[in-house]
Amino acid sequence: MRQFLLTSLIPLTALLASCGGPAAPSAVGSVGSTGGQSSGPRDAGNQTMSSEEAQILSALNAARGVARTCGSERFEAAAPVTWNGYLAAAARAHAADMAARRFFDHVNPDGATPARRVEKAGYTAWTEVAENIAAGYTVANVMQGWIDSPSHCKTLMDPTLREVGVGYTYQPGTPYGTYWVQDFGTR
Repeated sequence: MRQFLLTSLIPLTALLASCGGPAAPSAVGSVGSTGGQSSGPRDAGNQTMSSEEAQILSALNAARGVARTCGSERFEAAAPVTWNGYLAAAARAHAADMAARRFFDHVNPDGATPARRVEKAGYTAWTEVAENIAAGYTVANVMQGWIDSPSHCKTLMDPTLREVGVGYTYQPGTPYGTYWVQDFGTR
């Protein structure tokens, strides 16, 4: 049976005067799981990215390329992650779902976890899955928000994570306006 581990669900808030959305964006600690399905395609899925997603992939790999301390844990520079369309599909769907149903969490109101969502999107035969989420940030400052949060930083610097998909939704009139999801995986 799959073991689900929750690294942290401590909200992080920061004042963003330049954000067109609310004054207090939020981020929730990353969630990870180990032990996925043992069969399924190993291709990378659709490689199409929005400009925001491409910017985050570039910023993520630049961040991984520098040794850093996340909270009290030291990380050496990590290899770049590659884009995975299945992870991106799961991340996009979760970002859109959070905006549409006005919630902010790794587990949706139906109880779907990151592991379940990535499998449903076609990311199977994985050995590790992790997720970072954020809300209220712009494309220019969301990566720094994740770096500044120890739990998010640990996820993005984890050298065992090799693939990523990013989802971004802008929905005016919602509690945060912008919703971000990074779904990471290793197969």
